[in-house]
Amino acid sequence: MKTSAILITVSGPDQPGMVNALAEAVAGQQGNWLESRMANLGGQFAGIIRVEVEQSRQEALLAAVQALDSSALQVSLKAVEDVGIAPAGREVELELLGQDHPGIVRDISRMLSEAGVSVQAFDSWLEDASMAGGVLFHATAQLILPEGLTTGQLHDRMQTLSDSLMVDIHLSEQESD
Repeated sequence: MKTSAILITVSGPDQPGMVNALAEAVAGQQGNWLESRMANLGGQFAGIIRVEVEQSRQEALLAAVQALDSSALQVSLKAVEDVGIAPAGREVELELLGQDHPGIVRDISRMLSEAGVSVQAFDSWLEDASMAGGVLFHATAQLILPEGLTTGQLHDRMQTLSDSLMVDIHLSEQESD
């Protein structure tokens, strides 16, 4: 019984039962739902799921998930190597808050990329700034710093960018398990 990891991505208009339909397709082929990230973004459902399934059932899982595919729901599968090795480096959480304006994510991600920082997760959302007027942009990110880059050094780089973007950026180290 050789198993393989499969990455399933799905997107479409949000409606009740979508997660259950995916779970039924995976369970129907005795697959193991390993991890997932799902969200409703602007009325659209988007998700990514990593499952493990016996290789002999991989084609049947593909057929079951593709049966969910329609003009309203797009689904894709990809076999992935399950290396199970966490990236090396210091784990840091980034929190950002400021007036919304175009280019914030581009500028932050460019600086992180140039510093060799790996973004493991990134979430962002908007919120009305009722007392001050306008819209606030919030973001949180889980980062892995490359060897040789300290949290203090990244903080200094981020502070320069924070001033030019007029946003507050906070970094905090994550405790190891």
